[in-house]
Amino acid sequence: MNGPDAFAIRKAKLVSRLAAQGSSAGIRKRSSSNLFRYKRRPGARPVLDLREFNHVLSTDAQARTIEVEGLATFEVIVDATLPRGLVPLITPELKNITIAGATVGIGIESNSFRHGFVHDGLLEAEVLLADGRIVTCTPDNDHADLFQALPNSYGTLGYILRARMKLMPAAPYVHLETTHCKGVDDFLETMHAATRRDNVDFIEGMVYNGKRMFVTLARFSDRVPRVDDILRENIFYKLIERERDVYLTTKDYLFRYDPEWFWNIPETGPYQLYRRYAPASMRRSGFYKRYTEFKHRLLAAMPKRARDLEEPLIQDWEVPWDKAAELLRFTMREADLSGKPWIATPIRPVRAPTLYPVAPGELYFNLGCYCQVKKQPDKGDYYYTKIIDRKCFDLGGIKMLYSSTFLDEDEFNRIYNGAAYAALKAKYDPTGALKTLYEKCVMGDG
Repeated sequence: MNGPDAFAIRKAKLVSRLAAQGSSAGIRKRSSSNLFRYKRRPGARPVLDLREFNHVLSTDAQARTIEVEGLATFEVIVDATLPRGLVPLITPELKNITIAGATVGIGIESNSFRHGFVHDGLLEAEVLLADGRIVTCTPDNDHADLFQALPNSYGTLGYILRARMKLMPAAPYVHLETTHCKGVDDFLETMHAATRRDNVDFIEGMVYNGKRMFVTLARFSDRVPRVDDILRENIFYKLIERERDVYLTTKDYLFRYDPEWFWNIPETGPYQLYRRYAPASMRRSGFYKRYTEFKHRLLAAMPKRARDLEEPLIQDWEVPWDKAAELLRFTMREADLSGKPWIATPIRPVRAPTLYPVAPGELYFNLGCYCQVKKQPDKGDYYYTKIIDRKCFDLGGIKMLYSSTFLDEDEFNRIYNGAAYAALKAKYDPTGALKTLYEKCVMGDG
């Protein structure tokens, strides 16, 4: 059941449940998660189930806006808008990421050089606060401070029940052209030059080593000579290295890393059969995430195995563009990804959220890593995360908090505007029913 009237009914039922529960209980959503905490710590607070708030409510093609409930996934949103020739300004590449999660977290994509972050497309949000109140916030109403603080708040100020977002025109297909670059300087200049071109819609780079670096420029297209298959026949990140020109449907491009969960599905014989014949419901990131979490819980109960020689390096860092070469050279020199790529994209923020202080209009270099790496036993756990974090912060950068971080509270508050956050927390969650940002992103399980 969807539409504004259905949303009003769901909201009324939620208010009734909250009244019965009492405001002393903490509010947490229970849904599929795209947080990647290295170690999960069990929470003990009561759970309020918000999964039913997962519908597209309305689309205004003329105004290029969409009304959507907070737990609607980007796949659901794209399925509703793409037939009308529209998509969100920024569509994260994993299908089960929710609009609320990508807004209160930090969501990016290969067109972030043009449209900024996911939250830069937010026009209005209806937010459930910790005491059960539901408030509407916009950039210029009485709750403008909450609107400005939603990005990077991770639900610690409240949960988005409904959002109104901007949309943009989209053609049915995307044409990708990949260039092999000759070193770091050529790689960065190719991306930087593309940000100034009107005929480029998406920019993305992959880095394996100093001699194996690729920049992919992509643009919407109404017609293409063929459509390449990245679900059964090809692995996307391998295909673009092999073929200069690749043609995808727009939906396949937007979710191009979903079938392989970036590059985390093994490329062995049995998995080749899996790629060819597994149901589509099992060839998607949400399935892989649930399966991996189950497997890790099972293995954790067993004696030490080879898995203990590896640890995750799943992170996104951003530095000012003039620091990009230094960060990239540092990461390539210090960390061995065992043949997996780093991924990079330029970002130009539209505004500066309170809790993610970036400079609007300035170009940033985003570097991501999404794989397992070999441990350095003599250097302690999560060595690579810690040294790259430190390099990023020393270069005046910032990192996303969907994965683990190891900052002490004073430095965390300095980087993420802790004084302003404390004032907002006192206003919107005065009893501390919800975790603080530091508790959730550093100390807690997310």
